Amino acid sequence: MKKQTITIDLSLIIFFFYLGTGLYAQEAEVNISTLLEEMVDRDLITQFPTSNYQSKQASSYNRESVSPDLPGWFADSDGVSYEKVEEVNGKKEWVLMEDIGPGVITKIWAVCFYYGLDNTEGANINIYLDGNPKPVISTNFFDLVQGNDFVKPPFADKSARAGNLYFPIPYAKGCKITMDKKAFYNIINYRKYPLGSKVKTFTMEDFEKASKVRTEVGKILTESTIPKGIKKEQEKSIAPLESITFDLPKGNNSIQEFQIKLSSTSDMAQALRSVVLQSNFDGNETIWVPVGDFFNNVGKIQSYDMWERSVTKDGNMKCRWVMPYKNSGQLVVKNLGKEKVKIKMSVTTKRMKWTPNSMHFYATWQMDDPTPTFPLFDYNFLSARGKGVIVGDEWSVLNPIEGWWGEGDEKIYIDDDLERNFPSHFGTGTEDYYGWAGGVVPTPSDQFSKPFLGNIIVGEKSKGYNVCSRTRVLDAIPFKSQIKFDMESSCGKRSKSHFLQYAQTTFWYGAPGVTHNKPALPSFASAKLPSIKDLEMKIVKAKGSQYVVDGALEAEILPIVDKSATVKEDFSEIPMWGEISSGALKNIWFEEPGDFAEFNITEQFETSQIYLCTAVGPNSGEFDIYVNGVKKNSQDLYSKHEGVTNPYLVLGECEPVNNAFVIRIQFVGNNKEAKMTNNKFALGVDFFLIKNNFLKN
Repeated sequence: MKKQTITIDLSLIIFFFYLGTGLYAQEAEVNISTLLEEMVDRDLITQFPTSNYQSKQASSYNRESVSPDLPGWFADSDGVSYEKVEEVNGKKEWVLMEDIGPGVITKIWAVCFYYGLDNTEGANINIYLDGNPKPVISTNFFDLVQGNDFVKPPFADKSARAGNLYFPIPYAKGCKITMDKKAFYNIINYRKYPLGSKVKTFTMEDFEKASKVRTEVGKILTESTIPKGIKKEQEKSIAPLESITFDLPKGNNSIQEFQIKLSSTSDMAQALRSVVLQSNFDGNETIWVPVGDFFNNVGKIQSYDMWERSVTKDGNMKCRWVMPYKNSGQLVVKNLGKEKVKIKMSVTTKRMKWTPNSMHFYATWQMDDPTPTFPLFDYNFLSARGKGVIVGDEWSVLNPIEGWWGEGDEKIYIDDDLERNFPSHFGTGTEDYYGWAGGVVPTPSDQFSKPFLGNIIVGEKSKGYNVCSRTRVLDAIPFKSQIKFDMESSCGKRSKSHFLQYAQTTFWYGAPGVTHNKPALPSFASAKLPSIKDLEMKIVKAKGSQYVVDGALEAEILPIVDKSATVKEDFSEIPMWGEISSGALKNIWFEEPGDFAEFNITEQFETSQIYLCTAVGPNSGEFDIYVNGVKKNSQDLYSKHEGVTNPYLVLGECEPVNNAFVIRIQFVGNNKEAKMTNNKFALGVDFFLIKNNFLKN
């Protein structure tokens, strides 16, 4: 963004007049202009949307992920999947997204290299609207998302090896987006409106007619203005456990902006973590976040400029999220550190009517002890019940080595998604979620800030603190009853004895009565800021410790009691990414469908739940699994990347026969993508888990 300007010209005043009157009236028609106006209306996002749209996402996530309860949930290789392939005028097109009914494309991200860093031309993108066989947009995909086509910055712009299109593309009856070459990494966010909603479909003619609105909104997104309202300031040094408190005006009001600057401390990195921002609106604590984490400054002061937050080079931090309240409000900055810190702070408030759709602003923070990078798991950003809207987040990762730290995909469950056990938003990688791309190990040259996206801090070759941030406006995520927002904890180095240090903030609005799972964490905020050295010491201490799953019956120590003649043990190495329990697998190879291997687990006296962990990989086969002659599971163990089944294979409740479980694993064939090794396919068995009440009894 450019330097702050104090005045707004006449055209902007007129623009704001129409913006305010039109949007608060909830105009009947959704079109390019109304969506652009919504993009810069800070007040409107405090109101739960009356249009009842659903936030949806299409992406190239790996389709091996079908359920949190089945293997493949953490499958990587997220860049080559698609909805289907169609033939149009004799040529193939790969369908990336398809929706029926009224909606709006709110964001398109694409990695801007195609199956190799040397190919930066890639494919063309085609956007078909309302069933029209002719695309309304047909152009080079990379040019479109990087602002090199008809949509210019700030509505489309390049980041690190990627691009992001934020220009809204509305449609009345449906939308289909395709590539004219094999699909590669992409994410498409869109709104799905209820049937009958009035939406005016995007045309290039309407795009040109909206030229003035585009220009004005572009200015607003890139030029800061001084907010209107009553400004109060305080400046003082606060000792440990002391606070600065702003008691806000009574009645219907809102914070329009607040600014904080920390100084006069010998350890700024520690102060950024130990000085905490708190709020109380209408009797509810809605913000509890270290100041540095709130402003994407973890470990140091780093300047940047985004739509809702910015930090200047001299360390002045500004927040522009509007925070309404009905009766009372209070903003507090408290020092949980061990030394005095000087705080300069201002808060600007103005009258704002509280309506039945008004929501309070929340910022929830979490931190955990250092996290081992294996086994993989879903790290929860937020779980909440009630009604609200997700409007942004920040993800801070302390990485102790040179190398990549963030393979994980976002998984966002909205309302009914939790019952169907699958998220509406399933992404392709942590850096992709934050609008940039991997391909190389990141360095500080990959730092950037755009209105809605920021790669704010990057360690040298990713070693040290790394901080990414995202702001949501048109791609905000409303939830009517509940939400669960997860991000996979998945690192390039997968080991029980390798650790990352996470801290994370989620920004959201919640209607009165909403509840969430992120309590205040004063012990973490007041503790010494973790360093690379701290993680290195933990790694050294853990090195040499064996990864062992508690209660596992290790397959490598079990004999195969029966097998087909062509089944071979230890025929070839089974590659592995990540650790295996006790460091070894039962290595078995199969040749013909019907080939089998049997294990006999004895001394079993009661009904048990049985689980099986196996290898997955490019040379793994498809298998049926029987317990005492009863078929219990069928599983294709093919995966583009080597690893283990996570979650484990469920064999279910089993009755012992003659005090034993005879487990037969039978080869039935192979995935068409699987690769043979000398005419054989692999089965790596890590362990069995036998769960019952024997020890309790």
